[in-house]
Amino acid sequence: MLVRKMYFGIILVFTFSLFAVSNPQSKVTEKEKTKTEMKQIEHKNSAMNVNKAASEKPWNEVCPVRGGHVDVKVNPVEYSGKYFGFCCGGCDAEFEKEPGKYSKNLSDDGKKFIGEKS
Repeated sequence: MLVRKMYFGIILVFTFSLFAVSNPQSKVTEKEKTKTEMKQIEHKNSAMNVNKAASEKPWNEVCPVRGGHVDVKVNPVEYSGKYFGFCCGGCDAEFEKEPGKYSKNLSDDGKKFIGEKS
């Protein structure tokens, strides 16, 4: 009987120590919490970009980089007091590298592409 109680006590202590040393659920919870927080931040930033695009209408009708029609879903880029629209997401990044060069590709009213297409 005494041996049984000691054996039960050892198992109990061993089991408790396993939970005290390592609790995998708490680690998973922290990772999931971090992922959730990152998704919330990304969603907030995305919503801010959509709001910016909606509130700032591009003055031009054709893309200053490739000459295609402006896609209103692509965020405009501000340069020299104007918001420039683009045909695709790659063009906005290219424009930001050399805005002076690409802004000269448009007619004064922004309706015609007068530069060299890239």
